[in-house]
Amino acid sequence: MEENCARVDEVPFYKTFLGDFLLPNKPVILGPSLIESWRAYKDWKREDGSINWHTLKSEYGHFEVTVADCSTHEFSDQHREQMLFRDVVALWQEGKGQTLYVKDWHLARNLTTNQSPSASREAFYATPDIFRDDWMNAYYSAHTQDDFRFVYVGAAGTFTPLHRDVYTSYSWSTNIAGCKRWWLFPPEQTPFLFRKGGEEHLETAFDVRDVDPESYPLFERARPIVVEQGSGETIFVQVLPSGWYHQVENITDCISINHNWCNAVNLPLLYNSMCAKVLEVECALDDVRELLVQSSAIPEGWHQEWIAIVQDVVEKDAGWNWSTFWKMVHHALALAREKPCAVNEDLWPRTPTYLTPPLDFIVDRIRRCCQDFIVRSQREHILISGLGQVLTDIQLILDE
Repeated sequence: MEENCARVDEVPFYKTFLGDFLLPNKPVILGPSLIESWRAYKDWKREDGSINWHTLKSEYGHFEVTVADCSTHEFSDQHREQMLFRDVVALWQEGKGQTLYVKDWHLARNLTTNQSPSASREAFYATPDIFRDDWMNAYYSAHTQDDFRFVYVGAAGTFTPLHRDVYTSYSWSTNIAGCKRWWLFPPEQTPFLFRKGGEEHLETAFDVRDVDPESYPLFERARPIVVEQGSGETIFVQVLPSGWYHQVENITDCISINHNWCNAVNLPLLYNSMCAKVLEVECALDDVRELLVQSSAIPEGWHQEWIAIVQDVVEKDAGWNWSTFWKMVHHALALAREKPCAVNEDLWPRTPTYLTPPLDFIVDRIRRCCQDFIVRSQREHILISGLGQVLTDIQLILDE
């Protein structure tokens, strides 16, 4: 098991992190100094480093959480159900439920929007400066009831199957208590991960610890970076580098805080990922397109309905569509240009400019994606309701 991942003990300045890791899209492990001020790092674990179940259950036990059963396999994920957090903890304390893994828990947002008497009003963590340039959480916190800030809690042996992060975004993950093992596959190794004959639908292996060589004949050529992340350490992989497939196992009982995020640096990767997702859905729905063509009374009159169907499926499958993508970009550009726009200061305060790339870099990245989008053969900028105005507004800000 070979580790080939940089480790940085001291908190890097933003410009250093940008140049050494964000721009080259390289993973890194950051030491506990990054989070030593967090209340979670002090209160959620005991002196011996184990998880303080009593504190967690008393403060947060009333919240409903999503629980994955890691002994199951449903499509590309595990069976999930809703439980009260205190009931999950009670099982663990009784030595039961060892395959259960609390995932995607929006605890920070829950506490801000639905404060309870038993929970402390003091924030349990603060986003490190090097991760503050986050377009996804800035937009979603201001305009939706959703965000991409999560808590994960699992027993030893629980795991997250092989996957890429949502929208091929960046991810950072901090272990408050416990240890994890990560398998990180650089983008050039992605073709080795697909099932034989499943390349078109991006069907990858489920668990890298148990891969059938007949179904995945190229997997033996994969050479992942394998990293063990200790208590108090933070990993960036796109901390998960963007577009890297990865799998995670809890070596011990473990609790972690995770963000998915994006900004101008990985915008081209997100844009290309969206283009690929649209193409994938179009191919899967080709028979629907043929029916629309045959039933249309007006030549070419089926296009707008076809685009709407594709975008609906893309949103259900990927979590967003072109409208959401470009609205997020518009929001980020307006903030960068210091234009009036919605900001939820309680959930995601404005990011100071010294924690972002130079404005010219941001503008250039957005302009290139816009120029490519408006010449796409699908003509989504015309056929998706309201999207043309969003792109016009982006262009006006770009041209200032």
